[in-house]
Amino acid sequence: MYGERELEAFVAVIDCGSVSLAAERLIRTQPTVSRQIALLERQVGASLFRRMPHGMVKTYAGDRLEPMARDLVRRGRRAREVMTGIVQEQRSFVAAAPEMTSVLVLAPFIARGGPISDVVVATPPETYDRLRSGADLAVTTSVPDSRLSSVRILTLPLLCQMPASHPLAARDRPELEEMLAAPFLTSGAGSAAWTQIQRAAESEAWSIEMAGFGADAPIIQARSSAGHGPCVVVEPPRFGLVSRPLHHRGEPMQCALYASWERTHYAREDIRRVVQELAEFAGDHVRGLYDPVGSER
Repeated sequence: MYGERELEAFVAVIDCGSVSLAAERLIRTQPTVSRQIALLERQVGASLFRRMPHGMVKTYAGDRLEPMARDLVRRGRRAREVMTGIVQEQRSFVAAAPEMTSVLVLAPFIARGGPISDVVVATPPETYDRLRSGADLAVTTSVPDSRLSSVRILTLPLLCQMPASHPLAARDRPELEEMLAAPFLTSGAGSAAWTQIQRAAESEAWSIEMAGFGADAPIIQARSSAGHGPCVVVEPPRFGLVSRPLHHRGEPMQCALYASWERTHYAREDIRRVVQELAEFAGDHVRGLYDPVGSER
């Protein structure tokens, strides 16, 4: 088995591009890092780097070792953190989530004492990838891969939001079909709102060419408030927008918020308990975010 300190040195040299910068990052001496790389190369039986004028460049062997090394280093660090937490009776995990999920759900959970030490922000399609690069659980509206353990934390309504002067604001249950007939705004590819809109529109052969996109909910809500059409989000209203549940053929449109983690994670039972705590918290907290009469005060 390759030593953890040697693997840490290997990953640091890749990230930093030189032994000297890797030594600074690891708070080790340059000769120490050089010896650790040399030892790892002897263990592997091949050179891992080519020394080039512009820095250290991975060889074929180094390229193949990199993902395994990163995984072993990450797991070693998390194992120490988990065991420290067990000994001190304090669980603490890293979550990956889109920015708005982090702000609306995870940050309040942490503030209430939830055992999450940090949140890695990612787009909805990229959130699950973070499980391979340091995160212990992923919290997002994207449907999880069947190879992961997953729990549906809560169901969220798709909300049609617009200024009070917009014709749809007079409707208690605006329909998707009528919204699609004019310009509207939503988040980009991979978002829960856009996925649901696409799925319903394709089933009816309705055009979605009038859609406009924004980086996130606050931006498209701001654009809607400025008169660029209604927006579809799952977040509470902002900027004085009126909020109505969006319907398709009389049925409310919804999406789910999932928490997922690797089935083989060594702290999987602890993570499951954290997710149960998060689900209980989110059910009450998120419902309390929405104005009961449908518009921001």
